[in-house]
Amino acid sequence: MFFGGKDQSFMVWPVRGKGSGVLPVSGQRACYDDGKSIACQGTGHDGDTQRGGRWPEPRFVQRDAVVVDRLSGLAWRREAYITGEPAMWAEAIAAVKQLDRGQWRLPNINELESLVDCSAHSPALPQGHHFTGVQEVYWSSTTSLYEPDWAWALYLDKGAVGVGHKPFARFGVWAVCDCEDYE
Repeated sequence: MFFGGKDQSFMVWPVRGKGSGVLPVSGQRACYDDGKSIACQGTGHDGDTQRGGRWPEPRFVQRDAVVVDRLSGLAWRREAYITGEPAMWAEAIAAVKQLDRGQWRLPNINELESLVDCSAHSPALPQGHHFTGVQEVYWSSTTSLYEPDWAWALYLDKGAVGVGHKPFARFGVWAVCDCEDYE
């Protein structure tokens, strides 16, 4: 479906059903219209419907230098800036390979995006996250199929996904693992 006026158009992709609960709620609890806060009830906005699987309480559990996300089951380095300075993509891949125990890796874009709380910004992380050194932008291990010299990145101040040019952009590096011994 196309909507819009003379100078703009946009598509709407309607969806129905309950889903399987695999996708979590977004965290959005407020509703907005024309940039202004409005009452949510009956709007059909995300803040009204709250669709998706519920977050566990507490969502994050700290285990020494690791934070376990009980929603995704992933273990994240508590220090969310392992290189201490922005790095190019190849440097990011190399940095996580050098971490202790060899289980750490650069997260894919879906894993990074799973951390986002849509009701927060600067950073767009849930309250009680335990992370330190949080940066504005993070590399993912996911290359853009359209432009293979670009990789997907998470702009954590906004909670938005974008891309960065691998040989020139310098972003933060955060490590994740599927480490069973942290669960």
